[in-house]
Amino acid sequence: MHLNKHLSCLALAALLVSCNLKNKPGKYDNEEGIAADSNSKTNKKTTNTPKIAGAIAPIISERISGGATIFMNPGSEPLASLLDYIPLRCAPVKKDWYPVSVDFDITKEEFSKPLFHKGRKIKVNGVAAGTLQRDIKLPVSTNGEKMWATINGYTEKKNIRNGTIIETALSSFLKQHAGRSTDDMQPFIRNFKLEEETTLKPYILYFNYESGIDDPSPLYRLALVFQGKQLIGVLHSRPLQLDGSSTRRLQRGFTISYLNGIDKTLKEDFAVKFNKFIVSVD
Repeated sequence: MHLNKHLSCLALAALLVSCNLKNKPGKYDNEEGIAADSNSKTNKKTTNTPKIAGAIAPIISERISGGATIFMNPGSEPLASLLDYIPLRCAPVKKDWYPVSVDFDITKEEFSKPLFHKGRKIKVNGVAAGTLQRDIKLPVSTNGEKMWATINGYTEKKNIRNGTIIETALSSFLKQHAGRSTDDMQPFIRNFKLEEETTLKPYILYFNYESGIDDPSPLYRLALVFQGKQLIGVLHSRPLQLDGSSTRRLQRGFTISYLNGIDKTLKEDFAVKFNKFIVSVD
């Protein structure tokens, strides 16, 4: 069993690090060496991929592919240019454009007077991340330890690494792994840092939240649904392609994609429990 877990971790790592990540591991404090660039023309593995020891750091936001411009609105005035592999949050894609949000480091003086000028170099967690393309006043925040400003805008769909989009990564993972138990899915759960929800007993959900760009109180984005220790389906708020699955619409814009062979009574039971639960959530 230990060997199988180890092989699953390595397989997921190979899926997620199939691009050239030279000098990128450890640059950000919550993610390293985890993106797959399926937008690349070659999409070949290289000798520069970081070594994996046990598990890799979790993916908790999408990443820029190659470099990108953030616009005020799709195709309008540029706000900032970002370097390759910079982390940012993405709302659901709209006509090949992602609404995005990215935080960058600021000083105490900038926190007091948050007017930023064209040409200012920006950093994310101390690492060079790009350049502002216009004079702009931005919202600022602090957690008591650090301060940051937030750029909200749009970037083209092609600028986001597919391997860091959880829906794409899950579809690929399930195609490459036959097992559907909790143990089988642990590499994916860990590498996307999914949280556990046990409210809907006997079901256990491993989930992440929406980006929060469109809603300050975001609900689930994606959740693996287990009954006992077996995956029975995937709950999602964004489009998801799972081969051989059957879908059912649920309350508040959610869909459940049930795996093949799931009993009809079980499907109905989960749908009823989830609908009752989600309509009670603020």
